[in-house]
Order: sequence, then C-alpha cells, then structure tokens
Amino acid sequence: MSIFISIAYFGIRVIREDPRACQTNLLSLNAAIEAEKAGEYGAGFGVVAREIRRLADQTAVATLEIETMVKEMQSAVATGVMAMDKFKQQVSNSVDDVGKISEQIAEVILQVKTITPRFELVSQRMEEQAESAQEIRVAIEHLSESSQHTSDSLRDTNSALERLDDAAQGLKSEISVFKVYQ
Repeated sequence: MSIFISIAYFGIRVIREDPRACQTNLLSLNAAIEAEKAGEYGAGFGVVAREIRRLADQTAVATLEIETMVKEMQSAVATGVMAMDKFKQQVSNSVDDVGKISEQIAEVILQVKTITPRFELVSQRMEEQAESAQEIRVAIEHLSESSQHTSDSLRDTNSALERLDDAAQGLKSEISVFKVYQ
C-alpha cells in the first residue's frame, strides 16, 4: 500500500474515533446527572463523571490535533507526489530530448560519411586539374621557346633579305652602267 493511501486510511480511522469522544462526553453528562440525583451518596460518582469528562475533552483535543497532523501529512504527501510526477515528466522530457539529439547526431554522422567520399573526389579532381595546369604551363613554355626561335629565325631571315636587297641594288646599279642593244 502506498504511503498516501496509508495516511488517508489512518486519517479516516482518527475521524471515526471522534464520535466515541462525543459518546464519552454524553456518558460523562449522564453520570453527572445520576450523581446529582443520588445526592450525597453520588459524590464519588460525580468525581468519576468529572474525570470521564476531562478524559473525553482531552480525547477530543487529541483527536483534532491528530486530524490536523494527518491533513498536514496528506498535504505534504500530495505535494511530494505532485513533485515526483513533475520530476518524472521532466525526466521523460529529457529522455525524449536526448533521443532527438541522438537522432540528429546520427544524421550528422551519416551526412559526414556521405560527404567524405565527395571531398575525396573533389580533392582527386583538383589534383588532376593541377596536373593539367602543369602540363599546360610546360606546353606554353615550349610554345614560348618555339616562338622565340621563330622570332630569331624571322630576324635572321629579315637580315638576310635586307642584305640580298642591298646586293640586288648594288647589282642593279652596276648593270645600269652597261647598255645593251638589240
């Protein structure tokens, strides 16, 4: 049996005892009346009646005190039960939150696992691009060297053509001295 039910049961029993205190008061009153009727012979009976009344009053006061204590205990237990229910709900909410967080972490881990191969692929493609860029740089250097050779060759050719032109001009002026008749 739970403590709350036990305290409630005890409270009911104490409250039931209260009618007995009332009955004891009635018995005391009845004894006092009988002592009055008996007169001088009922004096001892009157003392007993007063003692019964005093005990009945003490019982009534004690019953009220016990009833008050039981109500306070019931209130304290009810407050404790509510606090435990609230704590239980908070724990349940925390468990739910932890479950949600665990799911989110699992999703992040899964995404990281799927992203890692993509990063590796991007890294591989970047390495390939770097290699291609290196090949292009080497080809441009070769092209630059070839262009330089071609430029040098054209300069040499131009120089040779200028010498040939000078020689042709020289020959022309020498030939012009001679007249040819036909």
